[in-house]
Amino acid sequence: MTRAAQQIQDRYDALMFAKTQDSARTHAAELVQLVLGERASELSLQEALRETCRVIRPSADPREQVRYENEFIELAIWPQNSHSIAA
Repeated sequence: MTRAAQQIQDRYDALMFAKTQDSARTHAAELVQLVLGERASELSLQEALRETCRVIRPSADPREQVRYENEFIELAIWPQNSHSIAA
């Protein structure tokens, strides 16, 4: 595994196991920056996460790709309040 691939994997793992909303967003932003580079600053976090997902977890099936992207975004953008968590 290359150094860049290892860094991406490390950030992805950190995002997967984030324990707080703030740490999830921080790790997501770091991952997006690693994958997209300067382009990341031109996009909203949600769109940057979608593009990052397309790079690190592509799918030939468009429906599956949308599902992957939505799950990836959920990892980074946790529910904003306790009502969302309860639902």
